Amino acid sequence: MGDLKSKENNSPEESGEEILLQHVLDGNSEVQLLKGLLSRARSELGMTRHIVANQTDAIIYIDTAQRIVYANSVFCNLVGYELPDLEKTMFDQFFMLHGRGPGLKALLKTVANQGKWNGEVLFRQGDKDQSPLNMSIIFNGSEDHQHEKCGFVCQISAEDIIPLTQTTQSSSPKITYDSLTGLPDRPSCLQYLAFCLKQARENDGGVAVLYIDLDQFKRVNNIRGPSFGDELLCEISSILLQCGKQCGADFVARLSGDEFVIILAPLVKPEMAKELSDRILKQFQHPIAIKSRDIFIKLSIGISLYPEDSDNQPGLLHNAETAMEMAKTAGGNSSYRWHSKMDAAANQNLDLESDLFEAVKNSDLVNNYQPQINIKTGAIVGMEALARWNHPEHGFISPEIFIPVAEDVGLIDRLSFGLIELACRHGRQWHDVGIKGFTMAVNISGRMLQQADLFEKIMDILRKTGFPPTSLELELTESALIESFDNTIHLINQCKEEGIKMALDDFGTGYSSLSYLQRFAVDKLKIDRAFVMGVTTSHNDAAITLAIIAMAKQLNFKVLAEGVETEAQLSFLKENGCDVVQGFLISKPITAEEMKNALIHDSCLAIRQRRAINKFYSMKASKLPAHHLKPTAKKGFSPIRKR
Repeated sequence: MGDLKSKENNSPEESGEEILLQHVLDGNSEVQLLKGLLSRARSELGMTRHIVANQTDAIIYIDTAQRIVYANSVFCNLVGYELPDLEKTMFDQFFMLHGRGPGLKALLKTVANQGKWNGEVLFRQGDKDQSPLNMSIIFNGSEDHQHEKCGFVCQISAEDIIPLTQTTQSSSPKITYDSLTGLPDRPSCLQYLAFCLKQARENDGGVAVLYIDLDQFKRVNNIRGPSFGDELLCEISSILLQCGKQCGADFVARLSGDEFVIILAPLVKPEMAKELSDRILKQFQHPIAIKSRDIFIKLSIGISLYPEDSDNQPGLLHNAETAMEMAKTAGGNSSYRWHSKMDAAANQNLDLESDLFEAVKNSDLVNNYQPQINIKTGAIVGMEALARWNHPEHGFISPEIFIPVAEDVGLIDRLSFGLIELACRHGRQWHDVGIKGFTMAVNISGRMLQQADLFEKIMDILRKTGFPPTSLELELTESALIESFDNTIHLINQCKEEGIKMALDDFGTGYSSLSYLQRFAVDKLKIDRAFVMGVTTSHNDAAITLAIIAMAKQLNFKVLAEGVETEAQLSFLKENGCDVVQGFLISKPITAEEMKNALIHDSCLAIRQRRAINKFYSMKASKLPAHHLKPTAKKGFSPIRKR
């Protein structure tokens, strides 16, 4: 009985173990079965690929968006593309339907509903050369057509392919052209690049891609108008062609808008690509004459090389474009060669855009203020408001980085007006504690000058903050003034009526024409730091600085020199009549609280100085006869009478 009872007590536990063991065994059997099915599927897939690859017919597989997912070697040879270059290109780049009936998109929709189609299509062989082909299309997918694996198997018979292959492989790709500039268009660029890569692989050669984008072309186009922009693009095309031919690059294409590509093949040395980009940048240091107007255009250039940077067409173009974007982010007017870290940097820039949206939304950007002092008395007479961004993760981010980002993503207006309002609020707070007699300088961008209601927006800020118009100074650059000529004259006249001051920033680096300077009734010229830094070491910089000071005096403008960093520079400017200076010798840009303390300290020094002078005159007065007191009293002082 004891043994039987013991067995009965242990039976549930043993039964559970047996069940668990059986589950494990069943699971192992299923795993082995799946492995067998997977092995068989791989074998069948390999056989299928082998069969498709060795078909004499051309076979293409496209997804529901007409992107080519796969093509066998017959089709690759027909169009002159390698498979990696062909993937993700569009089906309608190579095929079209007859006449003006339904297009390929409508046809594929019909095929998706009916399952298959047989008929004639036209094979594109350039702009006008088209060959009729018989094609069969079979839909592969689910009934609702929404599955991501859905697509179409397209097949062309060998009978149609053979004569085409004989003609397409005998020469370079057919080229189609952009209607405006006469340069090859984007499809031709892609096809020509694939052709060059194929030749480079066969001959162990190299290929370079230069991706070129104009800096701020949209602004020029908006200001001058579309016809001006079109003429400018045509002139730029001619310059790029000339530069390319001088370096052995005969192929220049216009991808779209203000984007161009130069293909340098065969590339003998990688240095040739850099030489070409340097030649282009040097050429654009000179102005371009369009409709009797001289205009300076700057470029951003990205470079990628085969085989070092990529071994296929999409990779080369992507890398060159990424390098171009990095050049643009760094301020433009430069060329960058692609390297692997740029993709990570590009992703970081996208994160930066998102973070900048949040920063502007939450008013996380602030102003720092750089003091401006009277060169004779040393007193603070003003300050320039400068945007600053202290990122919570990356720390201080330079305005040279986030300002272009703000312009690209359409945040610059909101950012600029927000910081102008902040500057006026700080100025009003300093007035409220008794600190007056200073000018708050804020920067006005060329984009802001294009706004018809700019004056009203500035006045709204002044009314909202209570900051007096007579204490505000708007700084505008020469190039921005010229590009918005009529708007600027009107703005200056409106501001003058309200007592708002106007300053011309970075003077000497732009157009510097007396004919227009006389028409702008500005109050102050700011000599660019590039000249100030060289006044004691460069004869040319010294001469230009002296000329600007002399001209400003004749036109009754005050002169401010920025970027003063040495005592020698300060002495030169003081001896030659400069009125106001700012720079690291005086102070770096400081926070609003530090600026307030500096103003208070400056005010205390002035008070102590005035008291010392008053005391001097009081002591002098005490030694004089009583009848001399009134005549010697100076305006602004209160001599103490002798008791």
